[in-house]
Amino acid sequence: LVVERLDLRSPELSRRMNRLLSNFGRRYLKEKLARLGELYGIKVVEVNPAYSSQACSRCGYVDPRNRRDTQTFVCQACGHRGNAQVNAARNLLRRSSPEESVITFTPKRETLRLLLRRYAERSRPGSRLRPGIPGGRSAALEQVWGKNPYLKGFPDLLRTLGG
Repeated sequence: LVVERLDLRSPELSRRMNRLLSNFGRRYLKEKLARLGELYGIKVVEVNPAYSSQACSRCGYVDPRNRRDTQTFVCQACGHRGNAQVNAARNLLRRSSPEESVITFTPKRETLRLLLRRYAERSRPGSRLRPGIPGGRSAALEQVWGKNPYLKGFPDLLRTLGG
């Protein structure tokens, strides 16, 4: 069973109240999942949910515009369309693998940097790891990068990738 590492805080509450609620909520949820695991032999894995709803499960491109609304996901890079929750669930499942465990404990901003870098490396000409439809090609890297609002926060990444 793959679950998101949840943050149960609210900006309307005091620090102390947030801490109490967050600790109680997490502890209760973890205890409940642990009991289910013991009863039914289910392994529970917590993963970092950062950008899972904005990343394409097919090509890996991360963009806030990929998530049209609560139900619709349309990748700006490869055109993949689908249910937004199913797309996010596939990303969370992928993050539960041992190869992706680095993301689990990575801060949100660094997670974004890592995801954007991976996409760019797969998109470079000559890369064997083509994103998008198998045998196909994602939108040109320059076109996609130029419109991505997340890249404004990573000018060094943009320079490194030649964008």
